[in-house]
Amino acid sequence: MGTRLIKVITGQRRVGKSSVLQSLAAHYRIERPEVRTIVIDKERSAWDQVRDAASLERAAQPLGNEMVALFIDEAQEIPGFERALRSLAAGGRHDIWVTGSNARLLSGEIATLFAGRTATLRIRALDYAEFLTFHERAESDESLALYLRYGGLPFLRNLRLADETAYEYLGGVFDAIVLKDIVQRHAIRNPAILERIVEFLADSIGSPVSARNVANYLKTKGIECSPQTVLDYSGYLTDAYTANRVRAEDLQGKRILESGDKYYFEDLGLRSTLRGFDQRDIGKVVENAVYLKLAGAGWDVRSGRIGEREIDFVCERGGKRAYVQAAYLVPDGLTREREFGSLLALRDAWPRYVVSMDPIRADHEGIRHLGLREFLLGGLGD
Repeated sequence: MGTRLIKVITGQRRVGKSSVLQSLAAHYRIERPEVRTIVIDKERSAWDQVRDAASLERAAQPLGNEMVALFIDEAQEIPGFERALRSLAAGGRHDIWVTGSNARLLSGEIATLFAGRTATLRIRALDYAEFLTFHERAESDESLALYLRYGGLPFLRNLRLADETAYEYLGGVFDAIVLKDIVQRHAIRNPAILERIVEFLADSIGSPVSARNVANYLKTKGIECSPQTVLDYSGYLTDAYTANRVRAEDLQGKRILESGDKYYFEDLGLRSTLRGFDQRDIGKVVENAVYLKLAGAGWDVRSGRIGEREIDFVCERGGKRAYVQAAYLVPDGLTREREFGSLLALRDAWPRYVVSMDPIRADHEGIRHLGLREFLLGGLGD
């Protein structure tokens, strides 16, 4: 607040960026009443006149010598907004805050124009603890099941958590993301290809995904699609914050691998909307939930390889590292050997964890075994 930095609030549509922006503007009016506060929201007809860079700059001009706190919701909806922000920022009389639902807002021209002069805040869907607060629910097996099924989009608080109501809303959100943030933005001529790719990613949670494998899958469905198109469309999904791409790391060679990327959905409810909530997929849902908790806690997350063994999550933050395996259940036998054995193959001393839904858990040779509910509420104890 009150700095020359341009504050950029990003995240998937409907995770609450607009509410955060409005709250910040209200806070600004209280803390800095001497500053004029302008909130430009293109969903309101009052701002229909803001159509391009020139009209945006006119709408945000100070009166006399006043200072202005400028809040712009979904800035990418205004063509050329970057040029207007550059001009306004150069005047030194604006404190600028913007929201956006596309990562290119940061990786594109705005990052070039304002190199070193931006601060970013990523807004995510509600985590489990926030879900309990929003829905005024006690922590329980039933509450966890609802979270895993319907996810953490805040507006669900206003609906009954049942398939017929929740999935209708979530389906509408997904259509808005695909149609508005991807199909229209990138002038996609065959949306069916994009929809098939999303379905494939939703069904492949926790498994390495290659563009060639996806292209081959589409071919079995009678759809001709090149691996490059798959890469482009997958990139559009990550740009829109619908899916998160996790790179694979060779833990022996200490290098990022060219193949073996995994994808996790930003919201569990959107994934359920696409594939349905099938008990046979519960392991994928658990792994996606663990990823979201780690990413939301600020960990930089990759997957790991040690020869033929796999580590679900290699987490780094502030010079620290942790390794996490995620599973539905870890009974005795091959599953237990796979989950714990991969972690035992590590040769460093960083903490190691297995997260599962087992009702009875036991640590093993220095590896912490956490329950999913315990983990979703407390993370890795940080």
